Amino acid sequence: MTIAGKISMGGSIAISLATAGLAFMVMTTKTRYTEQLRAVESSLTGGKFAALGLPYTGNFMENEAEPAATIAKAGASWATTSDDLKDTKGTLDKTKVELTESKAKTQELSLTAEKLTKDLSSTKNDLEATNSKLKVTSEQLQTYNDELKGKKPSELFTQINELGEKVKISESENKMLTAAKEKLDQDLKKLRDQMEMSKPGGAKNISLSGKIVAVNPTWNFVILDLGKNDQVVEGLTMVIYRGEKLVGKIKTVTVDAQTTVADVLPGTPATAIEVGDQVVY
Repeated sequence: MTIAGKISMGGSIAISLATAGLAFMVMTTKTRYTEQLRAVESSLTGGKFAALGLPYTGNFMENEAEPAATIAKAGASWATTSDDLKDTKGTLDKTKVELTESKAKTQELSLTAEKLTKDLSSTKNDLEATNSKLKVTSEQLQTYNDELKGKKPSELFTQINELGEKVKISESENKMLTAAKEKLDQDLKKLRDQMEMSKPGGAKNISLSGKIVAVNPTWNFVILDLGKNDQVVEGLTMVIYRGEKLVGKIKTVTVDAQTTVADVLPGTPATAIEVGDQVVY
């Protein structure tokens, strides 16, 4: 065999070996991809794709595009489901807000209803009280109507005017009687004072009237403008007046011709006596 023949034969063997190696590599890769596709199909068949509405019954050996198409449909379905979940969540959140607002409005309406119930009860009580008063007023009006006995308004006005005049006359008479009573009371008071001024032992009463000319509150005595010339004697009890008001009592102790010194009796403070007060016996 020639050298060229040997070279040619060696080249053929090398090509055959390379082809065999390449074929082996392709077969190995194909086997690996086949196993991966079978695993995918197993997952599609036994997984949750059926629950998503994507049942897988294909065979990649018959149709190589089926696994990829099924997964693409699953992705689209998941995207749609995710959007639906978002929409549902938004609707749920909105429903919660509306439910909270509805609950608040329900509570408000409940409080309003409770207040209206109380107001209605109070109004009912007021109405019953008013009806009771109206009933009494109606009875009184009926009594007045019975008493009027068909009298005309003009007659009633005349009677009212006459009654008014009688009331005025009665008021005037009452004033006169009151004034007369006051005068009688004053006269009676004077008589009682005169009786009190009577000297103990029943001596002859002497009508005397004078004035206070000096007051000594320190030693509790006063000086009168009356004396022996006015028939004043020692030991007389005299009464002091200021107008119609009784001020107090004094007792003469030293009597001169025209003046008298008198002690202020207990119960009459000397500070209550003033110069110019009237003294009577």
